[in-house]
Amino acid sequence: MRSFLCFRILRFDIVFALQIFFVCLLPAGGMSYELLLGTDETGSFSHFAGKVICRAIQRADNDLSCQAVPSGSFTDSLTNLQSGSLDLALVNSKMIYDAYHAAGLFRFVSLDYAQLRLLMPVFRTPISLLVNRSSSISTLDDMQGKVVNRGAPFTLEEMVFKEIMKAKGWQESSFRLLQRLPATNSQDLIELNNGSIQALLHIGMHPDRRLESSLANGRTKIVGLLNDSTQRLIDSNSGFYSQKIPSRTYAGQNDAINTISLSSLLITSADTDDETVEQVLSAIYSAKKQLKSAHPAFLEHPVDVKDLNRSYLHPHPAALLYFQVNQSRL
Repeated sequence: MRSFLCFRILRFDIVFALQIFFVCLLPAGGMSYELLLGTDETGSFSHFAGKVICRAIQRADNDLSCQAVPSGSFTDSLTNLQSGSLDLALVNSKMIYDAYHAAGLFRFVSLDYAQLRLLMPVFRTPISLLVNRSSSISTLDDMQGKVVNRGAPFTLEEMVFKEIMKAKGWQESSFRLLQRLPATNSQDLIELNNGSIQALLHIGMHPDRRLESSLANGRTKIVGLLNDSTQRLIDSNSGFYSQKIPSRTYAGQNDAINTISLSSLLITSADTDDETVEQVLSAIYSAKKQLKSAHPAFLEHPVDVKDLNRSYLHPHPAALLYFQVNQSRL
């Protein structure tokens, strides 16, 4: 009887060991690894982009799942990525520049963001002036002496406006009045339409439903920001780029508008493994057609390996290798 029991126990151990062995050989389809991708707030174009990227990742690899995680402030995604709470983040180039150089909102943040790594640019967001047609503003220089909205405190509009003022050498006294109206409930646009303010900075994708009616009614117009001063801002490699708003984006807009923009960059941590980086980039470019159909701004500008190497934010080695190998076909 004892021999029989020993045989049963031995047989059970062998069968159990074989089961474990074969389970280890099976693909880990049921052991999905979830990537958390930080974006701007819910409803923003950044959050929409994050969801589009996550869908591309999930379609391409059954072992990877992805969730777009909206944040409440510009600093959240960078801080959470640095701390390991996020795996990826979509962050605009102005914020990344300030974080890396301890400037702007990051002057008083003690975190070191040197561990962040660049994967790729995803889209650019145009920056332009919206002006009341009665204001006689046709260029950036015409804003002097006018009533201008600089944006609500601690908003991206206010931060960019400060950079433009610095590039132009302007002071608050350069304007008749500087307002700080928020975009909440279109307060800024309402005041622009009724003439209480004469110009405001617009940072956003086009076409913009908020603008369409006022532009169609002839109350306002878009003015591009590209000139010698803002070109120096671009050349400073501080997160600004040139951009065109195509002609006929809005009714009555017959010419393209030359302006400046910010780039939304997909970034990760230096600790992210090479295989995950390669899977993410392959998934995005495999779904390029779907991304472009979601919005034409996605992947509009080809990734230049030289630009990656020149970036103050170091590219992830696996991203650099991916674009070196695949640049000719991307």
